[in-house]
Amino acid sequence: MHGFDEGLVQKLNYGAVHTYLAHAASAHGMSKTGACRVIDEFMVRQAKNTAPNKNVELNGRDGLKKFHHGVTNWICKVRRINGGWHISIARQLHIFFSTTALLPQQTREAMGEAYSLLFKVHSGLRNPLEKNRLPVYQGCINDPLHATKQICLPYSPTNSESIKYHWPRHWGDTRRELGCSAAEKSLERKLGESQKRNFKFTNGKENVEVCDIYVL
Repeated sequence: MHGFDEGLVQKLNYGAVHTYLAHAASAHGMSKTGACRVIDEFMVRQAKNTAPNKNVELNGRDGLKKFHHGVTNWICKVRRINGGWHISIARQLHIFFSTTALLPQQTREAMGEAYSLLFKVHSGLRNPLEKNRLPVYQGCINDPLHATKQICLPYSPTNSESIKYHWPRHWGDTRRELGCSAAEKSLERKLGESQKRNFKFTNGKENVEVCDIYVL
């Protein structure tokens, strides 16, 4: 069930960056390239100044991934990247948008609240779920979904009415009827991983996911 929350993270990053670009152009006269460079320089500083966490890296997790060359090119052009990278990008954008002087206070607070709600969902979906608390979990999903739609609306070709904004509202029903684990990967993701070449069993980060698949 992780597919939709990764998609939701990607959409929030896209909407937040475009909101920032629009305000930087209208209020500060900055070009798109100049405004993007400010974000990328922040990302590069984070990558240089943040100590590596080998436990996370060896476990094949991307939650604390660093980006030494910036991220705006991927976001603005909607480039296909590893789905797990979106949450790490979101964590760093959360810091940037909450502290930058290029956005008004109201916009910074709205973005900070949207990201905080999103992180709550991202963490909750990876924890054990009690069946009698499904309505509570569904409410936690609906809150960031509504906040994301408000941010993305001016920049969405579908006016934020695509199925990706809709079907998370039925997550609780799907979870109850199918009884599937919240940590279960989507069929498409499993098929994609099954087509990868086999790796040797080492401690390399790239091998961990493949080793997990065949050991289980």
